[in-house]
Amino acid sequence: MKLVSHGRKLNKFGIPCSQVYVFVENSGLFPLCKIGYEVVDKDLITTFVERWHRDTNSFHLPVGEMTITLDDVSSILHILIEGQFPTYVTLEHNDAKEMLMELLGVSKTQANEELK
Repeated sequence: MKLVSHGRKLNKFGIPCSQVYVFVENSGLFPLCKIGYEVVDKDLITTFVERWHRDTNSFHLPVGEMTITLDDVSSILHILIEGQFPTYVTLEHNDAKEMLMELLGVSKTQANEELK
């Protein structure tokens, strides 16, 4: 099992430029930009992974079955769970690279590396 956090990458880039910040803030997802972890209890994560049942989308624990609800997600991540689903447009590699360079101020090399 491999745990991956992109929090360090976000912190390295800093607060998004005003053009991007408006979209992230209006989406209600800005609290997710602040989430990251430095220390992880791999045994705890492994235990949860082993007890996850895809067919019921729940954890099977010694005390019974537990399902994560949208309300749980909202409480843990401090994000709204109301409103319309966001829409997105699939970007071509070059368009994505240009946006990274223009809106986040990263170099061409950093953008290419990030899009690998």
